[in-house]
Amino acid sequence: MNPKLQPHHSANRAKLTLPEPAPALIDLYRVREPGDEEGIVRLNRNERQYPLPDWFVREMAASITSELFTNYPITDGFYSQLSSHVGLPEDHLLLTAGSDAAVKAIYHAYIRPGDGVVMLDPSYAMYQVYARMFQANIIAIPFNTDLEIDPERLMARVKPGVRLVMLANPNQPTGTLLDEEIMAELHSRCESVGALLAVDEAYFPFSRTTVLPWIKERSHLVVTRTFSKAAGLAALRIGFVAGNPEVVANLFKVRSVHDVNSVALLAASAIVAHPDLVEEHVATVEAGGRVLAERALGMGLEALPTHANFMLIRVAKRCSPEWLVEELRKAGFLVRGSFREPCLKECIRVTLGPPDLMEAFANCLAGILARHGHSGGIV
Repeated sequence: MNPKLQPHHSANRAKLTLPEPAPALIDLYRVREPGDEEGIVRLNRNERQYPLPDWFVREMAASITSELFTNYPITDGFYSQLSSHVGLPEDHLLLTAGSDAAVKAIYHAYIRPGDGVVMLDPSYAMYQVYARMFQANIIAIPFNTDLEIDPERLMARVKPGVRLVMLANPNQPTGTLLDEEIMAELHSRCESVGALLAVDEAYFPFSRTTVLPWIKERSHLVVTRTFSKAAGLAALRIGFVAGNPEVVANLFKVRSVHDVNSVALLAASAIVAHPDLVEEHVATVEAGGRVLAERALGMGLEALPTHANFMLIRVAKRCSPEWLVEELRKAGFLVRGSFREPCLKECIRVTLGPPDLMEAFANCLAGILARHGHSGGIV
């Protein structure tokens, strides 16, 4: 009998084993994003909450060709356009698959096992995930219950052994903003200890505050941006990182080949060509935020100031945040909560949208509180 055709008995088979993952991944657990629920409004992911203009969608559709799908993307033209848009030379810029890919590249290129990474707590969850993946020493600076950071404590932790200060500004999920004086001092501290200051500006221009122009004069500064938030292109995964040309060259070394796709380049180019689209969206979100803040106040809730496209609302004096999140889900609205961090445990987080949507959400919220006996004569 042909030996290749002989029965393969398990008793004679050597035990098969999979290779162990990298040690840093063994205890790392990540949860998949849940899928859509039909008929539900997602106010939990900080996405654009209403359609892009019809003319924009038609313009995109008219530009779709077969070559856009069959050919590898060409980035040269968009690099030139982006360079003019942000006022930085092309060698100071690197396109990435959203700002998240830029953040990962910074860790990949610069973090060695045992290096210190300073970050705010809470902040974007992937900062800690990447720190663990690359075996860094996480140095977390907590917010107090008023959502404030102690600047002296922050500065004191930037010392020899720290390789990276990773900040979202505005921060997520707090919606808070560190001022320019603190950012300038942080850069000086980073320069003195040989660290990078990486500023994730995913929520610019809702904040109207940026350190991007500092790139030309501050060599230890890196800024990441995305087209997911104010530009509304979350599904297309495109962003960029800006920094000293030497830093950008190192980030280029760890990038994936053709990591930014042609459809994303097309849409981002159109956004840059029509900056009024972003300005109008920011104004709409701000108007919606004013509506929600006023309605929340009328319900005896506390809407916290925000510099982003989401709002924290303290609800614990009226009801349990966990209970409210579930009741809102049943009523057709997904929001974030509950939070484990002490500074957020009384809050829910709501993505902001146009005033009519915020009115509808507020009406739903008021109805839930009233129906379940939590109105206290306020709603």
